[in-house]
Amino acid sequence: MLPVLAFVGWMVVRMAETQSAAIERSGQDTARMLAVAIDRELTAMATALQVLSTSPSLRSGDYAAFHATAIEVLRSKDVRREGVHIVLTEANGQQIANTRRAYGEPLPRTAVPDLVRRAAEASQTQISGVFRGAIAGQLLVAVAVPVVQDGQPTRVLSMSVPTDVLAGVLKRQELPGGWIAGLWDREGLFITRTAAPQSSAGTPVPPEVVRVTAAETSGTFPFVTRDGVRFFNAFARSDTSGWTVTVGVPQAVISEPLTQSVLLVLTGGGILLALSLMMALAVGRRIAGPVAALADSARALGRHGPSATTGIIERTPIREVNDVAGALASTAQRLRDSEAQQRLVMEAVGLGVWRFDARGGRFYGSDRTAELLGSAASDGTSIEAWIRNVSADYRDGLRSAFYRDGPAAGEFETEFPVGSPDGRVRWLMMRGSFLAEAAPGAARAVGILEDVTERRRAHEEQLGELVGRHAADRRLFAAIIESSTDLIVAVDQDLRILLFNGAYQREIESLYGRRPEIGRSLLDLMDGVPDAIDRARVLWGRALAGETFTIVEEIGNPALRRQRFELAFGTMVDSSGRRIGAFRIARDIGERERTQEALRQAEETLHQIRKMEAIGQLTGGIAHDFNNLLQAIGSALFLIQAGQDGASTGAGTAKALDLATEAVKKGATLTQHLLAFSRRQRLEPKSVNVGALVEGMSGLLERTLGGTIRIATESASGLWAARVDPNQLEMAILNLAINARDAMPDGGALTIATANCPAGSAGRPADLAPGDCVRIAVADTGQGMGEEVAARAFEPFFTTKGVGHGTGLGLSMVHGLAAQSGGTVTLDTAPGRGTTVTLYLPRADAQDATAPAEGSMGKALPPQCSATILVVEDEVLVRMGTATVLEQAGFRIMEASSGPEALEVMEREPEVDLVLTDYAMPGMTGLELIRALRTRRPDLPVLMVTGYAEIPKAASVDGLVIMQKPYRAEELVGRIRRTLAAPSILAAQ
Repeated sequence: MLPVLAFVGWMVVRMAETQSAAIERSGQDTARMLAVAIDRELTAMATALQVLSTSPSLRSGDYAAFHATAIEVLRSKDVRREGVHIVLTEANGQQIANTRRAYGEPLPRTAVPDLVRRAAEASQTQISGVFRGAIAGQLLVAVAVPVVQDGQPTRVLSMSVPTDVLAGVLKRQELPGGWIAGLWDREGLFITRTAAPQSSAGTPVPPEVVRVTAAETSGTFPFVTRDGVRFFNAFARSDTSGWTVTVGVPQAVISEPLTQSVLLVLTGGGILLALSLMMALAVGRRIAGPVAALADSARALGRHGPSATTGIIERTPIREVNDVAGALASTAQRLRDSEAQQRLVMEAVGLGVWRFDARGGRFYGSDRTAELLGSAASDGTSIEAWIRNVSADYRDGLRSAFYRDGPAAGEFETEFPVGSPDGRVRWLMMRGSFLAEAAPGAARAVGILEDVTERRRAHEEQLGELVGRHAADRRLFAAIIESSTDLIVAVDQDLRILLFNGAYQREIESLYGRRPEIGRSLLDLMDGVPDAIDRARVLWGRALAGETFTIVEEIGNPALRRQRFELAFGTMVDSSGRRIGAFRIARDIGERERTQEALRQAEETLHQIRKMEAIGQLTGGIAHDFNNLLQAIGSALFLIQAGQDGASTGAGTAKALDLATEAVKKGATLTQHLLAFSRRQRLEPKSVNVGALVEGMSGLLERTLGGTIRIATESASGLWAARVDPNQLEMAILNLAINARDAMPDGGALTIATANCPAGSAGRPADLAPGDCVRIAVADTGQGMGEEVAARAFEPFFTTKGVGHGTGLGLSMVHGLAAQSGGTVTLDTAPGRGTTVTLYLPRADAQDATAPAEGSMGKALPPQCSATILVVEDEVLVRMGTATVLEQAGFRIMEASSGPEALEVMEREPEVDLVLTDYAMPGMTGLELIRALRTRRPDLPVLMVTGYAEIPKAASVDGLVIMQKPYRAEELVGRIRRTLAAPSILAAQ
């Protein structure tokens, strides 16, 4: 009897354990399903935000229109939730628009500045933890996406959702009674729970739970509440947000089947065992003979179970033996009743019981087992008779489970479909375990059979619901894309079109005259435009290789229409991260460029107005300085004249000539300062080693500043080259050094420091153009300036020095050089603290050549054979002076006062070696004259001189050499000789 009781008890315990394991697995599946539901909700929010980030009103800065668009999105049936709102935020955390408030109302700073900062810095979607809103004080979670313009994140768009919404997502999964679902963020704070969601939101998760769940993405753990209630908990981590979803099942729910089964077995078995022992002891005291027979009967009952009958023991004259025999018969009947009861219990819960004898290949099953398998086979028949209704694709799996090559041991579990005569298909799950046998090869297995059709159907319905929601999200996303005015298209790895919106179809038909179609090659649309096909291969190849970039290009068939677009390319990947294609978003930037051009013209007009305002200030200073120069030249000419009338013309005449020459030099310097201030000075920018240039000026600065000023230079390691005119940079540094000397009458220290200023580094001036720069800081320990003086420091002719001690053009010249070179200049000063002037210059390209060594201009040129030069100048005095200088240099000179006269001279004297012409002349400009001469003699050397800073369309003339007035005579002669000596560019062509 004991083995039978043990077997029945084991079967009941196994059944209870199986049910408990099923509940635990269901808890794990439910946790993963809830994590998927949370991911789907967050993905839908992120998708809606990414589409909104491409809104035209947002790109154009029309925040009122964007506010209205965001409200419309929230009203849609797929997004509408109570308390959900969308916020547009600056990268610094200041809210711009909030759908919770009417547009224009004052808005606070965001409650999640860290989320905004991460989204802006990473340029990727970010998800917050639980936080309290800045306006309503409600507990929220938020999804944030960057708003990218011109390849840079400028603002952040976020959608905030009350924690109650996520509680609704958990509750919609319809958890079994007594089960509790919870959700907490990456910081270990509860977002919501299905039980008491209001009181639990924002509270910390127990530390021991955080430690257990931190190392794995899914798993299980036990937990005891404060009330002493034990829970089995399954958890899963959200791939999208990093949040943790947990499902708690009371341990009592899991243990209840096992407890009841063990109690039933122990009670029934104990009663039967006690009765048997009492009867055996009573009979054993009174008889000794029939004990063996009784033992044999007991063993037969143990071997054959309840099927053993009372006929095993014949009646004896001993009443006690007869009583024992009756007891054995009664026990057999009770065992049969117990087995029937157990069978009823199994059938009540829908389980079938079976056992299998591997030695004989026999299968034994209950009526419920036969019903589930749809088999009429009787106990003890072959396994094949029982599984004939199982789908053929699954029979081999069942055979492998029962017939094993190695030792038959351990447990197994398998699911398979079974057909029925009415055409329905049910799914069964068979669980079994092989029993340990002493005899080799005598393997036996026992187990249960369960109908899991409804459970599978429920699981498939849940999956179908998830798929339906996903499809709804995709339809919303498709509707938003279709309504966009941007041209959106996606292709696969072979450049076959996967999708496009209506705007793309209309524009492509207009630009290329062909209609796009799904599955058609994108390159077919450009048939007949080979350049467009080649360019498309290059750009799409970059995107398909994983690169994300934005460019501006003009596309279209030249025979139809071409238009400029901003093209944003990106890569599409599947869930595993594998690249599957690419997409492109094209935006018409014609209107934006027209707006920018109008703004540029307006800024230019404002600049001209300001310049005209400064002319009044310039006039007095220019008149004063040029009167002084004219006075010096007049005095010098008077001395020369007096020297010619007198007896001696030696030292006095030389001194007068030096005086006149110096005055001319000062006039030229003053003109350079004026041009630098107006940003129209003719510069010759080169790649300059600024550190070497400053070091090279050390001697000049020491002689200029005197012994009371200590000069120090500091150059950072790895200093970049700057793109600037080296001569003008030297003049600017010298002017700054002289200003510093005048600010330190009692001596002091002057420091010139050079360093790199990378793009995006802190402390860059706001008006500095993007890109790498080189910084030159000139600092002194002088008196410094007050706010009023510093505000006017860069104005022309503004000076705090006495009369005759400064023109007031030094700092304005530095400002003009920086602006014309593409940089800027800053001033940091305070009374008693000294002054630091910092010059920012753009970094030179790597391919630029370094600045050539100075000094070659002053070298004497070798004599040259006589050449014929035609001098064209409408100003008589200038023409006479230039001709005299050139004649003394050994050239043969011909003169003309205008362009037409010069053409007549060329007709008479075609053997002219070089033409020297002014630019501004009545009737025909020098540039027009050069073009006319080039039509007759394409290889004719030409040198043009001008007092203007800029000459329109001068770059269109190949090989044109331009000199700036005023110039020194030796410079003119040297330039003419080099031009004559150089091979003709046009002739070489």
